[in-house]
Amino acid sequence: MILPILLNRTRLLPIYVVGMGGHEHQERIIRRCGFQGYQVLYCMGGSGILKIENEEHDIQRGDAFFFRPDVPHEYYPIEAPWCVKWIVFMGNAVESIVDYMGFGKSEVFHLHSLEDFDIQVSAVSDMFWCDDPDKEIKTSMLMYKLLIKMGECKNNTPQPSGLSQNEKYEKLSPVIEMLKTRYQEDLGLDDMAEAIGVTTNHLCRLFHQVYDTTPLKYLTHLRLNMAKYYLCSPKNMKVKEVAAAVGFKDPSYFCAVFKKAEGVTPDDFRRINAF
Repeated sequence: MILPILLNRTRLLPIYVVGMGGHEHQERIIRRCGFQGYQVLYCMGGSGILKIENEEHDIQRGDAFFFRPDVPHEYYPIEAPWCVKWIVFMGNAVESIVDYMGFGKSEVFHLHSLEDFDIQVSAVSDMFWCDDPDKEIKTSMLMYKLLIKMGECKNNTPQPSGLSQNEKYEKLSPVIEMLKTRYQEDLGLDDMAEAIGVTTNHLCRLFHQVYDTTPLKYLTHLRLNMAKYYLCSPKNMKVKEVAAAVGFKDPSYFCAVFKKAEGVTPDDFRRINAF
């Protein structure tokens, strides 16, 4: 078990390890007020039950569970020995990182490879205890990689809808390809929904689950990104030419949308970003 004494400079890092360890014979844990840090636990053998957010989860070998600070929970073995390892982390950017990755207050997911995940956790421990003068920031980097691995595993875990997050990405890939290659055209929801054989309502719901936005807002985002490329290109295109090139029929509307998104007009953007 590792419960490090943290240096003041360590707390400046976006993510840092607070503690890590494991139990070959995990006993019942009840935390009615939750835990003080972000924690992920994973099962190396046996099985147990996790009770959290009014739900009960069966935790088998290769399963992992995560919870944020102050989330009440309970877990206990049902097939002994229940071998569990864990790592606790904090940091001034952790909340934003787990939000970005789509983690809720708690998550249960299956690891792609228990052995590989365990090796990554061991690498965090080894780095923390080595003599490298930069070990704190390197430990932070390894913890970031571990979070990415957790996100990948979570996205492959089937959701109540029956599809994992990755399967939803794949379902929408023809729509994304259409938007990337035909952004200059007058595309509507019907065109996008037809590309994957669903209704427009289903398309919007699926799109929001994956990208946290609407298909039309995503299309506008693509168009504005291309507009910035054209504005900074050596071709020195007129604003109305840029607007037409990225799918805006009305240059005035293009300028209004651009300024709302970027905070400056297209001409000012070109001037500020000139090289």
